[in-house]
Amino acid sequence: MLFRNMVLLVGAFVTFVFATLVSWYEGGQLRDYPWEWEHTAVFSNWVNDGFTNAENLLVIDHFIYAAKFEPLFPLLMASSFLWMVFQLIFWLFKGRRAVRNTLLLLITIASFTMCGILFDSPTAGFKLFSLFFGLVGLITLLGVFLIQGRKDGVIATV
Repeated sequence: MLFRNMVLLVGAFVTFVFATLVSWYEGGQLRDYPWEWEHTAVFSNWVNDGFTNAENLLVIDHFIYAAKFEPLFPLLMASSFLWMVFQLIFWLFKGRRAVRNTLLLLITIASFTMCGILFDSPTAGFKLFSLFFGLVGLITLLGVFLIQGRKDGVIATV
Protein backbone atom coordinates (compact mmCIF):
# COMPACT_ATOMS: atom_id res chain seq x y z
CA MET A 1 0.00 0.00 0.00
CA LEU A 2 1.35 3.41 -0.94
CA PHE A 3 2.24 5.92 1.75
CA ARG A 4 -0.41 8.29 0.38
CA ASN A 5 -3.09 5.62 0.68
CA MET A 6 -1.99 4.81 4.21
CA VAL A 7 -2.20 8.48 5.20
CA LEU A 8 -5.73 8.67 3.71
CA LEU A 9 -6.75 5.53 5.60
CA VAL A 10 -5.39 6.80 8.91
CA GLY A 11 -6.99 10.20 8.30
CA ALA A 12 -10.34 8.56 7.61
CA PHE A 13 -9.98 6.48 10.78
CA VAL A 14 -9.21 9.55 12.92
CA THR A 15 -12.15 11.40 11.34
CA PHE A 16 -14.39 8.39 12.01
CA VAL A 17 -13.39 8.22 15.68
CA PHE A 18 -13.83 11.97 16.16
CA ALA A 19 -17.22 12.02 14.39
CA THR A 20 -18.35 8.98 16.40
CA LEU A 21 -17.53 10.63 19.71
CA VAL A 22 -19.23 13.89 18.74
CA SER A 23 -22.29 12.02 17.43
CA TRP A 24 -22.51 10.02 20.63
CA TYR A 25 -22.33 13.26 22.65
CA GLU A 26 -24.99 14.94 20.51
CA GLY A 27 -27.21 11.86 20.71
CA GLY A 28 -27.00 11.99 24.50
CA GLN A 29 -29.71 14.66 24.33
CA LEU A 30 -32.14 11.78 23.82
CA ARG A 31 -32.04 11.16 27.59
CA ASP A 32 -33.61 14.60 28.14
CA TYR A 33 -36.62 14.02 25.85
CA PRO A 34 -38.72 11.05 27.05
CA TRP A 35 -41.47 11.80 24.51
CA GLU A 36 -38.95 11.01 21.78
CA TRP A 37 -38.10 7.53 23.14
CA GLU A 38 -41.07 5.90 21.44
CA HIS A 39 -39.96 7.02 17.97
CA THR A 40 -36.18 7.19 18.30
CA ALA A 41 -35.15 4.59 20.88
CA VAL A 42 -36.05 1.76 18.50
CA PHE A 43 -33.43 -0.71 19.68
CA SER A 44 -33.96 0.03 23.38
CA ASN A 45 -37.71 -0.51 22.97
CA TRP A 46 -37.05 -3.73 21.10
CA VAL A 47 -34.60 -5.12 23.65
CA ASN A 48 -36.66 -4.04 26.68
CA ASP A 49 -40.07 -5.09 25.31
CA GLY A 50 -41.28 -1.52 24.91
CA PHE A 51 -40.33 -0.29 28.37
CA THR A 52 -37.64 2.34 28.18
CA ASN A 53 -36.17 4.73 30.70
CA ALA A 54 -33.04 6.87 30.67
CA GLU A 55 -30.91 4.16 32.31
CA ASN A 56 -31.59 1.46 29.73
CA LEU A 57 -31.22 3.49 26.53
CA LEU A 58 -28.74 1.78 24.23
CA VAL A 59 -25.82 3.65 22.67
CA ILE A 60 -27.06 2.93 19.15
CA ASP A 61 -30.23 4.89 19.93
CA HIS A 62 -28.06 7.92 20.73
CA PHE A 63 -26.63 7.67 17.22
CA ILE A 64 -30.12 7.39 15.74
CA TYR A 65 -31.19 10.52 17.61
CA ALA A 66 -28.09 12.37 16.42
CA ALA A 67 -28.73 11.25 12.82
CA LYS A 68 -32.33 12.47 12.99
CA PHE A 69 -31.77 15.86 14.59
CA GLU A 70 -28.03 16.68 14.37
CA PRO A 71 -26.95 14.97 11.11
CA LEU A 72 -23.60 16.67 10.39
CA PHE A 73 -21.32 14.43 12.44
CA PRO A 74 -23.26 11.19 11.81
CA LEU A 75 -22.93 11.90 8.06
CA LEU A 76 -19.23 12.56 8.54
CA MET A 77 -19.00 9.31 10.49
CA ALA A 78 -20.78 7.34 7.75
CA SER A 79 -18.74 8.87 4.93
CA SER A 80 -15.39 8.30 6.66
CA PHE A 81 -16.40 4.71 7.45
CA LEU A 82 -17.34 4.08 3.83
CA TRP A 83 -14.09 5.71 2.68
CA MET A 84 -12.15 3.25 4.86
CA VAL A 85 -14.20 0.32 3.54
CA PHE A 86 -13.61 1.33 -0.10
CA GLN A 87 -9.89 1.81 0.48
CA LEU A 88 -9.58 -1.57 2.17
CA ILE A 89 -11.58 -3.31 -0.57
CA PHE A 90 -9.37 -1.86 -3.30
CA TRP A 91 -6.21 -2.65 -1.34
CA LEU A 92 -7.07 -6.18 -0.18
CA PHE A 93 -8.65 -7.33 -3.43
CA LYS A 94 -6.36 -5.54 -5.87
CA GLY A 95 -5.80 -8.52 -8.14
CA ARG A 96 -9.15 -10.21 -7.52
CA ARG A 97 -11.57 -8.24 -9.65
CA ALA A 98 -14.57 -10.55 -9.25
CA VAL A 99 -14.44 -10.45 -5.44
CA ARG A 100 -13.92 -6.69 -5.42
CA ASN A 101 -16.85 -6.07 -7.78
CA THR A 102 -19.07 -8.43 -5.79
CA LEU A 103 -18.33 -6.53 -2.58
CA LEU A 104 -18.94 -3.22 -4.30
CA LEU A 105 -22.28 -4.47 -5.65
CA LEU A 106 -23.25 -5.60 -2.13
CA ILE A 107 -22.45 -2.10 -0.88
CA THR A 108 -24.59 -0.71 -3.72
CA ILE A 109 -27.53 -2.92 -2.75
CA ALA A 110 -27.16 -2.02 0.94
CA SER A 111 -26.96 1.69 0.09
CA PHE A 112 -30.06 1.63 -2.10
CA THR A 113 -31.90 -0.36 0.58
CA MET A 114 -31.02 2.21 3.25
CA CYS A 115 -32.05 4.98 0.85
CA GLY A 116 -35.44 3.35 0.40
CA ILE A 117 -35.95 2.76 4.12
CA LEU A 118 -35.13 6.36 5.05
CA PHE A 119 -36.79 8.01 2.03
CA ASP A 120 -40.17 8.83 3.65
CA SER A 121 -38.78 10.05 6.95
CA PRO A 122 -40.32 13.24 8.33
CA THR A 123 -37.00 14.44 9.80
CA ALA A 124 -34.46 16.43 7.81
CA GLY A 125 -31.59 14.32 9.13
CA PHE A 126 -32.93 11.05 7.79
CA LYS A 127 -33.79 12.73 4.48
CA LEU A 128 -30.13 13.77 4.21
CA PHE A 129 -29.10 10.21 5.02
CA SER A 130 -31.46 8.92 2.34
CA LEU A 131 -29.86 11.26 -0.19
CA PHE A 132 -26.38 10.28 1.03
CA PHE A 133 -27.03 6.55 0.69
CA GLY A 134 -28.66 7.04 -2.71
CA LEU A 135 -25.60 8.93 -3.96
CA VAL A 136 -23.22 6.35 -2.48
CA GLY A 137 -25.16 3.56 -4.20
CA LEU A 138 -25.20 5.39 -7.52
CA ILE A 139 -21.51 6.31 -7.41
CA THR A 140 -20.54 2.78 -6.38
CA LEU A 141 -22.64 1.25 -9.15
CA LEU A 142 -21.17 3.61 -11.75
CA GLY A 143 -17.70 2.91 -10.38
CA VAL A 144 -18.16 -0.83 -10.76
CA PHE A 145 -19.24 -0.44 -14.39
CA LEU A 146 -16.48 2.06 -15.20
CA ILE A 147 -13.80 -0.10 -13.58
CA GLN A 148 -15.16 -3.22 -15.27
CA GLY A 149 -15.42 -1.48 -18.64
CA ARG A 150 -11.91 -0.08 -18.44
CA LYS A 151 -10.44 -3.47 -17.54
CA ASP A 152 -12.26 -5.09 -20.48
CA GLY A 153 -11.06 -2.44 -22.92
CA VAL A 154 -14.47 -0.85 -23.51
CA ILE A 155 -13.50 2.54 -22.07
CA ALA A 156 -10.44 4.18 -23.52
CA THR A 157 -7.84 5.22 -20.97
CA VAL A 158 -6.00 8.50 -21.17
